[in-house]
Amino acid sequence: MIYLKVDIDTFRGTEKGVPNLLRLFAEENVSASFFATLGADESGKALKRIFKKGFIKKMFRTNAVKLYGIKTMLYGTLLPAPIISKKLAETLKKIELEGHELGIHSWNHVKWQDNLDSMTENQIDLELNKALSSYSALTSHKPYGFAAPAWKINETALKSLLKCDFRYLSVARGQKPAYIKIGDIVSDIIEIPTTMPTLDEILAWDNMTPEKALQYLTDTPKKNNLNVFTLHSEVEGMAYLDFFKNLIVNWKKKGFSFKLLHQVSEDLKNNPQKYAVTENPVEITFKNFPGRAQKLASV
Repeated sequence: MIYLKVDIDTFRGTEKGVPNLLRLFAEENVSASFFATLGADESGKALKRIFKKGFIKKMFRTNAVKLYGIKTMLYGTLLPAPIISKKLAETLKKIELEGHELGIHSWNHVKWQDNLDSMTENQIDLELNKALSSYSALTSHKPYGFAAPAWKINETALKSLLKCDFRYLSVARGQKPAYIKIGDIVSDIIEIPTTMPTLDEILAWDNMTPEKALQYLTDTPKKNNLNVFTLHSEVEGMAYLDFFKNLIVNWKKKGFSFKLLHQVSEDLKNNPQKYAVTENPVEITFKNFPGRAQKLASV
């Protein structure tokens, strides 16, 4: 089984990438879990990351301008930041109408990724409440899950997330579900980590080509393991759409099928030992991952 986790970071990724992925998933009879950024696209403010070690290298290796577009890279600076859930509500609604899962990625992706460690609990609460309110207006129900931008989480943010009545979180990298803790905050909500490297990370590895990346990802999932692959609507939904179609076809040839991420938490209710989940919480650590400029939460 493979669980596809689609992170939607930008206005362009919602407008262009999501419809492309929905068409592909319909053609291939594939289910996926989408996590939407619902508020202002301030991607232009992310350019300050150029001063972080490894960021420029990744930008060139992955051809970020082609992936995200010039306009996206100016939102929130030289161009006004569009509110994604207001301008593209019908696109987001279509995700559930076509049988997929829609969860929350953020209200403001750049703010969460770049400023989380300087935000107060009240500020984080406000970001989450705006996202939840917007989500409720779109769907008339509560979301199952929350996926943290760039796998960025801290003690204060975890405390805020536990007020939101999510059924599961996906805020870390790892190999199996777990109950997590950060400092004094212990979660009673199951964490379902991303278990595989992302395509944009792999393409930033030395001596990597798209052909090698396709073979690597084809061979990575293992039967009887938790296989969670995070893709991005701006990457696999656009510039690498044909690549991703070939990857899905390859996985299907290997006998894999696809389920929604929230079904992991449902399965664990019936069979808590399926992934050897223990009641003892696992401390979140922060690690470097090849192809990433920032450390990621790990479980």
